[in-house]
Amino acid sequence: MHQTRILLLCLFATGLTLHGQTPAPKVGYLRFWNMLPPQNGDFELCKAGAPESEGNLLSGTAYRYSSYAEFPSTRYRLVVFKKGDRTTPLKTFDVDLRPNTFFTVLVSPQGGAINVELLNDTLDPKAESGTLTVRNYFPGLTVAVLSETRKVVDALPYGNTNSVNGFPLSRVPLTLQTRLPNGTPAESGTEADFRASKRATLLIIPDSYGRFRPRVAIDGKNL
Repeated sequence: MHQTRILLLCLFATGLTLHGQTPAPKVGYLRFWNMLPPQNGDFELCKAGAPESEGNLLSGTAYRYSSYAEFPSTRYRLVVFKKGDRTTPLKTFDVDLRPNTFFTVLVSPQGGAINVELLNDTLDPKAESGTLTVRNYFPGLTVAVLSETRKVVDALPYGNTNSVNGFPLSRVPLTLQTRLPNGTPAESGTEADFRASKRATLLIIPDSYGRFRPRVAIDGKNL
């Protein structure tokens, strides 16, 4: 009787596997953002010590922001290089990519130098309001950001970042105001949807024609 029960359990487990009901693989999420102008070249994210023939994990051209990519959950040692130069690492860091954790590797301007940092985007399940991170990477511009009910950022210079908490978990319209290098006032609108995630990033970057356009990226969700 005991052996029959074991046999039935084994057959049941095999049936689940055959019908595609095996547990989902354990993965974490990485994205790679290059917020530098084109004259700085392209960048790539690689495993430390990996041969060049293995290629990179992720790469980024100028003002490239992307959604998250899945990677097997494990501890990684990551290196950022300028594309075409694997001899000079710009930054090396370790990341424990546990299941359902989210990270951004950000290449950005900082005081005339190149800044490389690892951002932990994993959501706090206890958070009861939305957080907006505003990043100004439009050369030469200082930008103000307003919502319907509050001034989010008064005057954010190029290369600077500001995070603001306390947004309702709903769609929040945003208005950006600046003065272009020729002195012309400019305004643009967008929205952050805190129903999709409790965190979002407002990127102030030129579009492919060099125009002033905001971009909103959802943080901590693979949407």
